[in-house]
Parts: sequence; C-alpha cells; structure tokens
Amino acid sequence: MATKAQKIRLSVFLIISSSILLLFFIILVGNRLLKRMDTYYVIYEDISVTGLELGAAVKFHGVQVGRVTGLAVKDAASIIVEIEVERGTPIKKDIEAVLTMVGITGLKFVELLGGSEESEQLPAGGTIIAGQSSFEIISGRAEIIMAKLEMVLNNLNEMTGIETTRSIQNALNSFNNVSSELDTLLKNNRLALTNTILDFGIVMNNLISTTEKVDSTMTTINTIIQSGDIRKTVSNINQITGTFSTMLDSLRVAEITEEFRNLLNNANNMVTNYDLIAGRAREDILSSLRNLEETLDNLREATDVIRENPSVLLRGRRTTGDRVD
Repeated sequence: MATKAQKIRLSVFLIISSSILLLFFIILVGNRLLKRMDTYYVIYEDISVTGLELGAAVKFHGVQVGRVTGLAVKDAASIIVEIEVERGTPIKKDIEAVLTMVGITGLKFVELLGGSEESEQLPAGGTIIAGQSSFEIISGRAEIIMAKLEMVLNNLNEMTGIETTRSIQNALNSFNNVSSELDTLLKNNRLALTNTILDFGIVMNNLISTTEKVDSTMTTINTIIQSGDIRKTVSNINQITGTFSTMLDSLRVAEITEEFRNLLNNANNMVTNYDLIAGRAREDILSSLRNLEETLDNLREATDVIRENPSVLLRGRRTTGDRVD
C-alpha cells in the first residue's frame, strides 16, 4: 500500500510533467497561431505534381518561408496548389513557383524564384506564375533530341537500303575499273611519258639559256653606253670645241692647228674603241640570235610532230631502233 509521501511525490511528478507538456504545446501551437501568414495560389497546367504533399516546404531562393496547405483539381489539365508564406516575404508579380525534387526520394517542394525589385508586390490571395523546373526543361529537350535522333536513324536506314547499297557498290566497282585501266596505261607508256617530259625539259632549258644570253648581251651594251669612257670622250670633244672657238676668236692659228690635230686624234681613238666594242657586242648578239633561232627551230619541230601525231605525248617518239610489234 502506497504511503502518503509516495502519493504526494507522484502527484507532483504528474503535475510538473503535465505542465511541461502543456507549456510545450502552447509554445508550439502559439508560435504557429501567432505567426502571420499570407495565402497564395499556383496553377500548374499540363505539369504533374506527383511527389508534392500537403505540408511540403515552400522556399524562397532556398530559404523556407512557408508550406503547402492545399491541393485541388481545377480542370482536366490544371492543378491548383495553395501555399502559405510568411507575411513580409517579397512576393513580386513576376516571381515564379517551380516544383523541385528533394534528392532521389521523389518528393517535391515549391521553390519561389525570380522577381525583380522594379516589379510590384503581389497581394495576398493572388496567383503566382507557374514556372518550369530544370528537370522538366531537360526532359523536354531530351524528348526533342530523341525525336531528331529517331529521324536521323530513319534517314540512315533509308540510306543503307538495298538499292542505295547496290548503287554504292556499282560506283565502287566502276572506280576500281577506271583505276585499273589508268594504272595499266601508265605502266605501258611510262617510258614514253618519261622521254616526253625530258625532251620538254631540254627545250625549256635551251630557251632559258638563250634568254639569259640575250639579257646578258643587252646588259653589256647598256654598260658600254653608260660607261665613263664615252662620257669622257664627249666631254673632251665639247671642251676641245670650246677651246677651238676661243682660238679662232683670238686668231691663234698655230695653237688652233695643234688643238685641232689633238681633236682628230682623240676622235680617231674614240671611233677605234667604239668599233672594237661594237664588234664584240655584235658577235655576242649574233651568237645569241643563232641560239635563239636554233631553239625556235626545235620548238617548231616539236610542235609539228605533236600536231601530226598527238599520241607522241603518251608513247614518245619512235626511233629507228625501236622494235615493231
């Protein structure tokens, strides 16, 4: 039988425990009752809200500011979600409510994103714009990619059909035949082609050599014309002419005669030197012209042979020592 002291201790324990529980309940419920909340609505059209439960969190840029208080069907393609957020939360008219996954559990919560400072505050009871989540955007793009991939596969299937394969095979066979014929032609006419190329190279070398000689001759003539000797001779003639004129003016006949004799000697020397230089240049020019004439004859002969028998470019020119099949 319990004593009076035990009964008193039990009564005190029960009273204290009940008081603590009641106080905790009052604090918990009172905090919720005292907290002022604003109600908003979100209408999701053609979007599944699977995983969104009553009491799910409502977050504003990652910070929880409320919870989901209601889910209802509006029509065949729309779902109305009722949410409560703490009063004072900056819910702008251009803010969007996005459904976001919670890890891999399949549960969802409402994420409030966007909203600019310039936009007006959305009054309580208003409707928040429903936004698309990243998962839905990726899913939509994946569907588009899969559709395009299916089109590509269908096109590849058509390209690899029997008729296309047969056409490609025929084209490859034709190319193989042409390659074989070209290889045979090159093998049979390799010597002729080589000789033709060598002959053409010799002709071009002769032409280049002749051109170089002509250019050298012209350079020599220009050097002779521009040389200092001729200029010096002309200067001397001018000087002598001036002196002769002066002598005539002063009637110094003897000196004039001597100067005139020197003038004749210088003129004779100039003519002799110029004759030697002209003779050398003439020989160089004649030699260059002969080489050029020989080269032109070779080119003319090669042109005549090619005009008479164009196949000589492939077979080469047959000599008397070649065997006749």
